[in-house]
Amino acid sequence: MRIIINRVLLVAFFYNCLILFVLNGLKAQNLVKPIAGRTLLSGNFGELRATHLHSGVDIKTGGVEGMPVICIQDGVVSRIAVSPVGYGLALYIDHPDGTTSVYGHLQRFEPCLAALVREIQYEKESFRIDENVLSRQLCYRQGDTIAYSGNSGSSAGPHLHFEIRNTRTEHTWNPLLFYSVRDLKAPQVKLLGLYSVKEDGRVELLRTCPVKNVGGGKYSAGRCIVPAGKIGLGAHVLDYMEDSWNKLGVYTLDVVAGRDTLYHLSMDSCSFFQSRLINDVKDFDRYKKREIFYRCFGNRQHELLAVRMQGDGTVNVEPDSVVKVKMCFSDINGNASRLVFELKGKAVESESLPADNILRYGVPYVLEQGSWHLELDADALFSSVERVAEVRTDTVSGREILILSRKDTPLYKKATLEVKGEFTEKSFVCELTSSGRKYPLPTTRTAGSLKAEIGSLNRYTVVDDTIAPSITYLGKGTGGTLRFRIKDNFSGIASYRGEVNGEWCLFSYDPRTAILQCLSTEPMFVKGKSNEVRIVVEDYARNRKGLSVKVTLP
Repeated sequence: MRIIINRVLLVAFFYNCLILFVLNGLKAQNLVKPIAGRTLLSGNFGELRATHLHSGVDIKTGGVEGMPVICIQDGVVSRIAVSPVGYGLALYIDHPDGTTSVYGHLQRFEPCLAALVREIQYEKESFRIDENVLSRQLCYRQGDTIAYSGNSGSSAGPHLHFEIRNTRTEHTWNPLLFYSVRDLKAPQVKLLGLYSVKEDGRVELLRTCPVKNVGGGKYSAGRCIVPAGKIGLGAHVLDYMEDSWNKLGVYTLDVVAGRDTLYHLSMDSCSFFQSRLINDVKDFDRYKKREIFYRCFGNRQHELLAVRMQGDGTVNVEPDSVVKVKMCFSDINGNASRLVFELKGKAVESESLPADNILRYGVPYVLEQGSWHLELDADALFSSVERVAEVRTDTVSGREILILSRKDTPLYKKATLEVKGEFTEKSFVCELTSSGRKYPLPTTRTAGSLKAEIGSLNRYTVVDDTIAPSITYLGKGTGGTLRFRIKDNFSGIASYRGEVNGEWCLFSYDPRTAILQCLSTEPMFVKGKSNEVRIVVEDYARNRKGLSVKVTLP
C-alpha cells in the first residue's frame, strides 16, 4: 500500500512540475489580453457547472457585443466552428509553444475569416459547421483583431469565453495563472455539509450546518455531533470579484483533519474526458437548488487532474472521540478563508438494507422489470445506491413509467435502457422530472423494442411525437433581414432548410429566441421582383413542416 501511495505522490509531483514548466513558458511569452481594458469575470476556471467543470474564463464585455477580440500571441487558425448552441461562433488558434487559444460566443469573425466561414457554409449548405482549417495557413500576429465579442450559442449574456489548451492533449489550463486580475475579496463560506458514508457504500446527507463569520477570513461551525464512522465533508462556498455580482468558484480547497490533509483541490488544469466527474465534486441535489456545494470526498475524485486525496477523502470518527477539522479556501490571488469545526462521534445503530436492495459501487448489474431492461457497467455508479426498480401505469396515457430511483441520481457512465413492445417510428424513450416534464432521449428503434442511453437513475416512459413543427413568418427586420419563428412542441428542431428562388440560402438560427433569419442581400435574391422564400423544418421524430412566402425587394 505504501508503495502505491508513493507512486501516486510521485506522479502528482511530476505532473505539477509539468504544469509549472508549461505555465512559465506561457508567462515568458508576455501574452496580451483577449479583450482590452480591465478584466472582469462572469465565470472563472473550474467552477461547478451543470454538466462539467468550466474549462475557461468568461470575460465580461459590459453587457454589449462587438468588442474587438485580440490574438494573444502569434499563431495559426486550426479550427472554426459555428453552432446555434454550445460556443456558438468559436475560433481556435494554435501557437508555437504547444498551446491553443479558444474564443467562444463570438458575434462575428474578422472579414477574412468571415468570408472563409461563409464559403464553407455554402459549400456544405449548412449554417452549422466545425472545420479543421490548419491546411489553409491562416496566420495572425499577436495583437491582431481576429473577431468581435458576442452572445452566440448557449450564452446567457454578452461575454467572451476564453480558454488556453494543451494542443496535443486538449487539457485546459487556468488562464488566470498567467493573466493577472484585480481581486481583493476572499471566498465566502455559507454552509457546512455533513455526509454519512455507510458500510454498504451509500452516501447520505446528514444535514447542513450554519457557519459564523468570526472575522479575519475565519468561519466557525462549532462542534457537530455525527454518527461514528466515515464522514464526508462539503461546503457551500462562493467567491466574488470587486465591481462584479457574479458568483465564482474557488481556486484551492483543502480539508485538514487533525494533522492529515485528506483532500486538496487546485484548479490549474482540467480534462474534457473527465466532465462527468462533476457529479462527484458537486452535491447534485443542492445544485438543483442553486447552491454551489463542493463535496470533498468520493470514490472517483482522485481521477481529476485538479484533485489529490487520501483514500476517499472521508474523516473516520470514532465513538465519543473529537476530531478537529479545518477547511481552507482561496482564490487565484491568494485571498483565503478557513472554516474550523469539530466532529464528535456518537455511537448509533447503523441503518442497513438487505444486500439485494443495494446496487454496489464497482459492480455491474442487469435490472429487469416488466418490459424494461437496464444494463449498468461496473463503473456506472459514483457510489452505492438503493436498488429501486418498479413499474407504474400512467392514469392519463396508459403508458408504463419505470422508476429507477427515489430521486434523480446521476451516473458516471451512461447506461443502456431498453423497453420491449410494439412502437411507432414516432416513439421516444423519455426522462421524467419530478414536476412531470418529459425530456425525449436519442432513441434507437428496432423490431420490438426501443433503446436509449440514460445519464441518471430516474423515471422513464415512452411518448409519441406526431405533431410537426410550426413556422411563422415575422416579416422584415432591421438591417434587411427576413425573420421566421420556428418551434416544436416536443422532440425539438432537428434540422431546417431555407431556399430562395429554389437555391439554398444561408439562414442563421437562434434556439433561445426560436428565430430563423437571413439577409435580403444574399445573392439569390432579385431586387425589384417577387422572390419565393421557402422554409422546411423537421423535428427529431421526422415530422416535417414547410412554408413558402413571396417577398418583393425594392
